[in-house]
Amino acid sequence: MRHSVKILLALAATWLLVAGAQAQTSLPAATPTARAAVERQAKQLAHELSLSPDQQGRLRNVLLLTRQHMDADRTANAANPAALRTAMAYDRAKSEELIREVLTPAQYVRYQQYKAQRIGQLRMTSQTD
Repeated sequence: MRHSVKILLALAATWLLVAGAQAQTSLPAATPTARAAVERQAKQLAHELSLSPDQQGRLRNVLLLTRQHMDADRTANAANPAALRTAMAYDRAKSEELIREVLTPAQYVRYQQYKAQRIGQLRMTSQTD
C-alpha cells in the first residue's frame, strides 16, 4: 500500500512538472464550482466502485489535479485548438494512469465499464438535442 502511494505521488509530481513546463504557467486555483464538480464525481465513483476512504481521498486528489491541468490548458491554448486537443489528450491519459494506480484491478474494470456507460449516455443526450 505504501509503495503504491509513493508511486502515485511520484507520478503526480512528474505530471505537475511536465504540464507546468508545457503551459509555462502555474496551475489555476480550483474554483468553488470546480471543487464541487470534483466532489460530485468523486462521490459517484466512490459509490459505483466501493472505494475505501483512502482510495476516495486519493481519487479526489487525482480528479482535482486533472481539472486544474485542463483549466490551465484551456487558458494557455485558447487560440490554438490543435495544441489544446494535444494537451487535453495528454491530461486524460495521465489522469487515467493515476486513477489506475488508485484502484484495484477489479475496480478498474468496473471504472472502465462505468466510463463507457457514461459516454454512451452523453452521446445519446447530445443526439436528442
